Amino acid sequence: MAIIPVITSAVKKFSGKPLGIMSKALGVATVASVVYDSHVNGREKAIVTDNTESADRFFKQYKNYMVSPKESATVCGLKKHWFDFQQSFSLFHPYSKTKGYVGGFGKTIVDEIPNIALGAVALATKGIPSKVAGVLLAVNAVKTCVFDVFGVGSMASSKNIK
Repeated sequence: MAIIPVITSAVKKFSGKPLGIMSKALGVATVASVVYDSHVNGREKAIVTDNTESADRFFKQYKNYMVSPKESATVCGLKKHWFDFQQSFSLFHPYSKTKGYVGGFGKTIVDEIPNIALGAVALATKGIPSKVAGVLLAVNAVKTCVFDVFGVGSMASSKNIK
């Protein structure tokens, strides 16, 4: 049969310009995906960090408000005004949100360094390095679809879970 020459010819055709274009496209998609995921993770982490730090701050301020070292109406009145002022003081929120955003964004970027590097190689180089990076990105995309999206091999797809 003449199937081997047909396959060889098809591989040679694909490994030229189509593979180069696919590598560039996968590089762009990978970098864009990582930046988007980093932004979303940063935004979510900003909200969680602000909520957690606000709750901790409120708890400490409330404990201080509820306990008085003296039985004095003046001290208690001042403590009430101080507590009310602290509750309306909103300058802590931008700091907490910035800290959370930078943490969430940075963690995602660090976790995805291999994919960013492959995407950069696919975009910045020509020839074989770009094509190899593209093939590796394609393999990673298939792995992600099979295991992360379809759930092959995960506990959720197990028959033991009811």
